Amino acid sequence: MATKVRVEYAYDPESRNWSFRVPSLGIVGGADTREEAERQVIEAVAFTLEGDEDGLAPTQAEVRYLNVEIAS
Repeated sequence: MATKVRVEYAYDPESRNWSFRVPSLGIVGGADTREEAERQVIEAVAFTLEGDEDGLAPTQAEVRYLNVEIAS
């Protein structure tokens, strides 16, 4: 199974920077170039999906993990 994640890129001519948003994951960022923004968004999505297991409360539920591949 594969899924798509919406990524929005916008160029600001005043600051001459690119911004990006991944609305479904709450990610917002920016970069000097479109190419740099594309690299950074991949890193941000991977970081967000990795999560912070140390910060999770103990649970009685059965825990499983999904392998997710991020491709550009």
